[in-house]
Amino acid sequence: MNKNQVEQRTYELFQGGFHCAESVLAAVLEASGAEEGGIPLKAATGFGGGMGRCKEETCGAITGGILALGLLQGRTSPAQCWDGIASRAAEFREKVRAITGHTKCREVLEALGPQENMEKCKRLTASSAGILHELLEKPAACAPAAACGCRR
Repeated sequence: MNKNQVEQRTYELFQGGFHCAESVLAAVLEASGAEEGGIPLKAATGFGGGMGRCKEETCGAITGGILALGLLQGRTSPAQCWDGIASRAAEFREKVRAITGHTKCREVLEALGPQENMEKCKRLTASSAGILHELLEKPAACAPAAACGCRR
């Protein structure tokens, strides 16, 4: 899948009843060829609407993206360095934040303004998945833990 296809798939998932975090996670995993199997999607469910629909916490498009990033490139041992993924997660968050100037769900929604059927939110969610897809296409660089100074 290319960036536009990932964005379209994310939009379709959101339009079809999944929420922001679930849609980003599912589309990015699908684009990467990762076997989704339901468990990752279940993990994302509580993150929609700024975590449990409270709208007080991080935008679900961001949390869903960071879940996808971790599933695709996260470490499996404390001996592995996580500087690279931390940097990529921060870059993803910043690029999504740059769209509205915010990361908290309520503030993002306020910045988007009035909307019908969450249309602007769906478009932002799709754009977020596209941003992550592009970041994932760049090679990840992380030295062995001893060389990168990872804090454990």
